[in-house]
Amino acid sequence: MRELEHGLLVKFELDNAGSSHKVRAARHIVRRGIVTGGIVPGVTTVIEKTGGSFGFGLVLACAEIQVSVELAVGLSFSEKKRRCLEQFGATLIGIHQLRAGATPREVVEWHLANQAELDKQYFYTDQFNNLGSLEAHELETGPEIATQLRAAWPDVASLTFVSCAGTGAHMTGITRALKAAGYQIESVLVEPAGCDSRNDVFVDHRLEGIAVGVRPPLLDWNIVDRVCHVTHDQMLAERKRFVKAHGWYVGNTSAACLCVAAQCVARSNHRHKVLTLAYDHGLWYDT
Repeated sequence: MRELEHGLLVKFELDNAGSSHKVRAARHIVRRGIVTGGIVPGVTTVIEKTGGSFGFGLVLACAEIQVSVELAVGLSFSEKKRRCLEQFGATLIGIHQLRAGATPREVVEWHLANQAELDKQYFYTDQFNNLGSLEAHELETGPEIATQLRAAWPDVASLTFVSCAGTGAHMTGITRALKAAGYQIESVLVEPAGCDSRNDVFVDHRLEGIAVGVRPPLLDWNIVDRVCHVTHDQMLAERKRFVKAHGWYVGNTSAACLCVAAQCVARSNHRHKVLTLAYDHGLWYDT
């Protein structure tokens, strides 16, 4: 975590294996699956519907235990990401079904229903409903941030946490952990312009991984103090500014959060900082 600009702390999750924060949830879910017996190395195939980042985490987590991974990735998601997922070792399933109009969820449901005929024993990680995603950030990411804060910024007592939500797991988990560590937290949810996830209002947008068409199932709305909206043009402008200023070419949602965070730093001081995450890099996005 670095204070790149006055009052602005950025947690660089893009430095994780798999280049995103999603590897934390993936590893937690896979390890819990082994403990419960749902995943048996050499027997089980992990299956998931994902826009990319969680898929990279799954492939890495499963490679450690020699478990294969099959992913249903919507065709609207970045082609670069889909190619990279295959390079990492994932098998992309249901391409013909997706082209015929099926959703990634329907692809996964079909494979689960026909696993005997496919000679598979699937373990569906179901990231949008798996509490392991939330636990990963409440037990790992959040306490890690608190430890870094105490070490480098011991005078800080309060934070404005600028985040976004796909499942809502990291926003909820990190906020809860930081509050438990004694910090006063103002949580700001970033959404694409035109979207209102709380009320199931969604429009087409290019901020992949957030406002995905369903109300974030793991987001505790009681922790959300404010909602801010970012346009595509605002995101692009902030990403361009950020890479010129600091050398990191961040992903779309990261740039959207940085755009909002920049508006919050005026209230920062040695006791109060603004915190956001660089979720992943921008190299695999079709802007």
